[in-house]
This record gives sequence, structure tokens and C-alpha cells, in this order.
Amino acid sequence: MSNPALQSMIEDVEALSRLIGKRVRYLDEEYEVTDLLPEEGLLILSADVGSDVQEDSYGRPSRLVPKRHNLKFRDAEGHPSSIWSELAFLDGPLLD
Repeated sequence: MSNPALQSMIEDVEALSRLIGKRVRYLDEEYEVTDLLPEEGLLILSADVGSDVQEDSYGRPSRLVPKRHNLKFRDAEGHPSSIWSELAFLDGPLLD
């Protein structure tokens, strides 16, 4: 995806929300885009396999949750962050 097209997409919350449900490869593992936090600039990836222990508000282990990554999709200036070059979309390339 070209940089102007990527810049346009990260400025459009509706376009970003269409990423939810897409399969991606990140750090040599498969994930699904499960959420988007546009105000914080975060793309949330969850794995089908593997799990992490989630702690309660007191720091005690509480339950197993899918392995997850919270990735910054834009930098402080509002430009696409480096994660876009590290993500491979398994459902096919994103449209320019």
C-alpha cells in the first residue's frame, strides 16, 4: 500500500474499522484484528492459539485470555507507524 493511501486510511476511522476481522501475520504468528481504538491510535491483534494470564485489578492471576498485541498504527505526528511494514494481511492485500 502506498504511503498516501495508507495515510488516507489511518485518517479515516470507517476505513480502519473495516480491518476488524482481517487475518494478519505479525512476528511470524497468525492473528486477527479484533479491535480498534482510534483515539489512542491502537490496533488490537488477538491470536487463535496461545494464551496469556490476565490479572485482576489487584495484580492476581485471574483468567486465561487470547495472546494479544496492542499496536500503535500512527506516530505522534499522525503518520503511519512502522507496524504497517511488519503486518502481512493473509486475506489478501489492502486496496489502495
